[in-house]
Amino acid sequence: MSPLTEPARPRDLIQAPRFGKSKRRLPAAAQLAVDEAVRGIMADPLSGEAKTGALKGVRVVKFKVQTQQLLVAYQFDAKRNVIEVLDVGPHENFYRELQKYLDAR
Repeated sequence: MSPLTEPARPRDLIQAPRFGKSKRRLPAAAQLAVDEAVRGIMADPLSGEAKTGALKGVRVVKFKVQTQQLLVAYQFDAKRNVIEVLDVGPHENFYRELQKYLDAR
């Protein structure tokens, strides 16, 4: 098979433990919105805003649930075709806590 006719490998999704815990703390409506945001990330992994500095390599998608803005942080490895969702939550202290989590890994 030539590279042009080769079927695209399905994208893998890895969920960091922190993401699962953060998502469980959200209300049901927000959890559904998070699922929708993750589906969007799976469809277009470069859709999120690329971060710089200490969070280089991390992308963030922002969306609203009623009046609250939530953020989903993830990393996309194009070579392995893998998306790892790292965290979800409101903007307040989000980046600081995410950086602490990534530094501790």
